Amino acid sequence: MDTEAEFLSSKRQTGNEWELFKENVRPLKRGRNVDLLNHALKAHTNDHLKKSLLENRRRLIEAIDEYQGDDPLQPWLDCIKWVQEAFPAGGDFSGLVLIYEQCVRAFWHSDRYKDDLRYLKVWLEYAEHCSDAEVIYSFLDANDIGKTHSAYYIAYALHMESKSKMKAANDILNLGISSNAQPIEKLRDAYKKFLARSMRRPNAIEEELKEDDLPVRSFGTVLARGESQRQAIKTFELGRNKLKQDQ
Repeated sequence: MDTEAEFLSSKRQTGNEWELFKENVRPLKRGRNVDLLNHALKAHTNDHLKKSLLENRRRLIEAIDEYQGDDPLQPWLDCIKWVQEAFPAGGDFSGLVLIYEQCVRAFWHSDRYKDDLRYLKVWLEYAEHCSDAEVIYSFLDANDIGKTHSAYYIAYALHMESKSKMKAANDILNLGISSNAQPIEKLRDAYKKFLARSMRRPNAIEEELKEDDLPVRSFGTVLARGESQRQAIKTFELGRNKLKQDQ
């Protein structure tokens, strides 16, 4: 029996479960709650803890349905943050991608959240999990979601650069600067770094990356507020019900 298997089969609790599983943990820009992380990692081999995590996730999803406050996006953000912490390895079991998708679909037609940086960040995190992220960025562009924020242009340009579409990335960053997206200094700094990287690959050609195993999502371009909205709501409900049934 190797060291990790021996530890997991024992009753010892060192508080260092992170050290054993860190290679399976997706990094978070804001850092992680260490206590919740250790609890989540122990759930790998403890059915009771795993059931507890799923039950907590179910309650958070129900809280979204039951929310009566003046900021309906907030319970979604609370749920997303908790799932990121509680399921550090991500994957289908966490339900995170589906939660991202249902969240962005719930508010795409809301003028209130079009310029809300919190909502944009959900879109950007969602895009990171999808193989067709370019479709998502195009959807944001067509629907004027998040375009006052430099984060949109930086993320979009980085994605295009990752596909060796250097001219498109350059145009996106220039568009953000000409639109005075905020904070503008962050965008200008990103553009300088992009130019420096471009100088190191002057002969870069545009090429498509091979499809990977990330989930494929499609939003089309501009969704109508009639039939397409009803379809989005139907998909939203089906996805949410699936998460509840998985508990």
